[in-house]
Amino acid sequence: MTNTVIDITAATRGLELRMGNTWFEQGDLWQAVDVFLRIIEAYPDSEESQTSQSRLMAISRSYEQEGLLRLSLSVLERLEQSMAASS
Repeated sequence: MTNTVIDITAATRGLELRMGNTWFEQGDLWQAVDVFLRIIEAYPDSEESQTSQSRLMAISRSYEQEGLLRLSLSVLERLEQSMAASS
């Protein structure tokens, strides 16, 4: 039997990112925003956090392009708050 060490934190980060990406791809952007923000706050120095930040910027741009400026700004404000909370 092979001893395998499982990195639960890495597995959790990966699962949460996949969940956020699924919401994003399905167009449920507010659900995606919540997941991506949670990743940024919980795992600030991770690759998943960087990906989440990029996704949030894409969501903000999407809202802006649709003329939904308040929603775009709200995403950016929440991102800023999450980044400040995680530092």
